[in-house]
Amino acid sequence: MTSTAAPSLWRRLRWLVVPPAELVQRTRWLFCAIAVCSLLLTTPAALAGAGPSRVLLVAVSGPVLLLSWVHRCRAEAAAPALDVVEVLALVAFTLACPAPVVGFGATFPAVWFRVMYGRTRHVVTYAAALSAALLGVTSVARALPGHFTAADPRFVLTAISVLLLSGLGARHLALVLFAREQTRARDEALFALGTSLLGVVDLMEIRLQGWAAVQEICRMTPGLRGMVVADEGAGRPLRVAAQTGGFARPLLDLPRALLPAGDVPNEIYGFAPPAVLTAAAGFTRQWVCMPLPASPARYMLLGAPDGVPADAVTAIQSLNNQVALAMRTTQAHRDLEVQARTDALTGLANRAAFTAALQAATGDAAGDTWVLFLDLDDFKVVNDGLGHAAGDRLLQHVATRVSGALRGQDLCARLGGDEFGVLLRGAGQHEAEQIGRRLVELLSAPLRLDGRPTQVGTSIGMAVLRPGISETEVVQQADTAMYAAKAAGKNRVQVFSPALLDGDQTTALETELRTAASRGEFVVHYQPIVATRDGRCTAVEALVRWAHPTHGLLGPDAFLDAAERTGVINRIGEQVLRQACAAAASWEDGGRPVALHVNASPSQLAHPRFVTVVRECLTEHALAPKQLIIEITESTVLDSPSVQATLDVLAGLGVGLAVDDFGTGYSALTTLRTLPVDIVKIDKSFVAGAATEVADQAVLEAIAQMAARLGLETVAEGVEDLDQQRFVERAGITAVQGYLHQHPVPAAELTAWLARAHTDQPVSSRA
Repeated sequence: MTSTAAPSLWRRLRWLVVPPAELVQRTRWLFCAIAVCSLLLTTPAALAGAGPSRVLLVAVSGPVLLLSWVHRCRAEAAAPALDVVEVLALVAFTLACPAPVVGFGATFPAVWFRVMYGRTRHVVTYAAALSAALLGVTSVARALPGHFTAADPRFVLTAISVLLLSGLGARHLALVLFAREQTRARDEALFALGTSLLGVVDLMEIRLQGWAAVQEICRMTPGLRGMVVADEGAGRPLRVAAQTGGFARPLLDLPRALLPAGDVPNEIYGFAPPAVLTAAAGFTRQWVCMPLPASPARYMLLGAPDGVPADAVTAIQSLNNQVALAMRTTQAHRDLEVQARTDALTGLANRAAFTAALQAATGDAAGDTWVLFLDLDDFKVVNDGLGHAAGDRLLQHVATRVSGALRGQDLCARLGGDEFGVLLRGAGQHEAEQIGRRLVELLSAPLRLDGRPTQVGTSIGMAVLRPGISETEVVQQADTAMYAAKAAGKNRVQVFSPALLDGDQTTALETELRTAASRGEFVVHYQPIVATRDGRCTAVEALVRWAHPTHGLLGPDAFLDAAERTGVINRIGEQVLRQACAAAASWEDGGRPVALHVNASPSQLAHPRFVTVVRECLTEHALAPKQLIIEITESTVLDSPSVQATLDVLAGLGVGLAVDDFGTGYSALTTLRTLPVDIVKIDKSFVAGAATEVADQAVLEAIAQMAARLGLETVAEGVEDLDQQRFVERAGITAVQGYLHQHPVPAAELTAWLARAHTDQPVSSRA
């Protein structure tokens, strides 16, 4: 026997020696044990002086009785076939006894054990059949061979009377025990349901838990069947939504006629089952129907062979009330949550919901989020001229037009008065501006209020939420852009830029930039570029950040325009280049050489010292020129011979050249034809739709094929999930960059990341 077979055998035999914990099962086990022991104790007396025929009867009837009792105890059921077998076996055992009264030692425990199962009329039938058989055996006992004594018939009648009376008493005790256990089980089911429903806020989960409790009550109540039906309207049958209990077959629907004509009463009522229900349930007794209080047009049907117990009806009614209370409470909480986050006039999200969504978008890496502030132009004229009711209708009209023009993932909110806010999730600047212009066009269309032609415009300010910018800052930027749109003539879209700040703010920013450059407040973060061929890091891009003493770490969007405008960009660029080359040298010394991508603006490339600074950095840190990649945008060299000359000198030194944000400008092909380009970095706006948008897929494939024919490497920017990486790999793009692999991090963190990436399994769609 194997080690696993032994525990399995023990689990099967354990119940023979260890009584169950549950009271009814434990009592049945005890009566079974008494019957078995009585049979074993009676057998020696039955075999006293026995001939071959009597031995044969004991040898057959004894095991049959043992197996029947054990099976009944294990199955917890009373099959009619077993009753017949047991009566015949008891008769045979009594015939084998030298006197019929000896067989009563096994008969009494057998009856007591039998009263613990099944319906009362089946128990009475069993006892009556056994009594009649015993009387018959007693009358013929004297004529049977080997029976040297015969009981006095009066004694036998007395014994059978005592047997029936004791069986009647045992049955009464069994019924009381059953009722007690059923009540306990129902109470436990109701208590468990009430406990499990605490904190549940999903309506479907509440229904499922309620139905599970109904199933438990039906299981503990002998013969109880239950089902839920739904009334789907006049002329249609009742749809059976669920059923439990001993049905012969599942039911899909029931005749609608079982509901009373007219309005269905709200109280419990009885009904005669239709033929289809009788056939499936197996009995003709009256059923009970109770409407479900929290589910209109849904009903619970209950039935049982001996009629539905009143306690079961009460328990299930209490259960339904618990479920109804939980559902109403959940719905009330949902309604309150909606009210707390919804503008009552327009049905849009309110300021609180808008702020929460903006905060959630701050940590969302799935593309840029654009914030649009809309303020109606000359709304006060309409509100004062036509009245506040007309003004409210105008706001509702605006809400309908704005929400109808947005995409599914966008959010529109009324912030108060005639101000609206929009969140555009995962949108590029071009798409965001298109949506803004469409909103201006829609809202400026004429309409009629109170029969009078009315027309208003809207001024829209836009700002983008990017890493390094808080939600408070982006709101201020969008608000600034909105007021700039109004100042520029209203009914237009204005994208935020630092130039929109008033003179004092601009002057202060420029002064802070000069101070920051002199103090060395600009730091470099690094983002890896990973080869699609093997998932290894082959390069890193250096990205500048401003460690502002008051505002914390600021992204380049907050200061680069001002730095370019004031010329501070040259000092910042030199600091970035020197820091980045030092980091690249440390990685090479550590055995992990990577190419270094550094961005350069037109002002830097046009500066006479730029090439000199590049030479100094390469020499100081012993870097090969090919390790340095200068990144430019497509528009960098337009109408700038000096910039082109600088790039030619750098190419002559062996420094690489990459075109950043490729595909978004108007001179992409000209750039590749006229410049010594080595790498094409594809703009993330095309990568964002690579897995789903056919147009973006076509652009990526075309760029990859063109670059391959020109002998250029390609880098897909903004890769944030495996679906995007799988597509760019299939398209033939040679490297990827994005949050899927790593966010921009300080040099120390990237050093640790490079060490892990050197030993860990690389991220690849082939993994």
